[in-house]
Amino acid sequence: MIEKVTEKMLLDILKDLFERKRTSNLRKVLAKVNLSTKRFQEIWEDWWEGETPPKEEVDLILVFQELDKPFLVGIEVEYFRGKRSPYSGLEQVLSYGLFGFDSLVLWHVFAPSLENKFIERYVKPVRELVEGFNLPVVYIATKFFEDGNFEYFHPFSTSFKYSAIDFLSNLERSCINKTNPLLYNDEVRKRKDVLKVILNIPG
Repeated sequence: MIEKVTEKMLLDILKDLFERKRTSNLRKVLAKVNLSTKRFQEIWEDWWEGETPPKEEVDLILVFQELDKPFLVGIEVEYFRGKRSPYSGLEQVLSYGLFGFDSLVLWHVFAPSLENKFIERYVKPVRELVEGFNLPVVYIATKFFEDGNFEYFHPFSTSFKYSAIDFLSNLERSCINKTNPLLYNDEVRKRKDVLKVILNIPG
């Protein structure tokens, strides 16, 4: 039962689903990636004279191939089975920008048993924050069903169920249209190079 899984278990389910139902541009799917590993620390210290990296675990990383270059998407997943803060994950996903991800995604996943009106009350304030402040975050809100399909509440709302392949295609388009503005910073671009080394991503 999807209702009973923990957030960590959900990440494994989503990783497996995306690996099986990948789009043509999706090259790699990673879950629960700890960026505070010994390997990361060694690379960071070598490049930045002994500084230690901030402790960070990224829920999901998707690597798309765009114009012969890898496009790294860092995703913060928050699983809602009942009441909790609607702003969960917002601070975390913004911090991903420091590591050089090409796009930052906050994904609120709602249990299928939750009423749509309940979900809409949670989505509205987050949407207003992201759009009102023009935050460089792709915000997605969906229900996730046992059959591996998704029902959207943001960036659009529909009762139609989308497959994992459709979800990934929509996500890729959204991310390309909203990229990490910190990549204009030389230091952040260097961190992206480190990130690619850690994740064994060429290019």
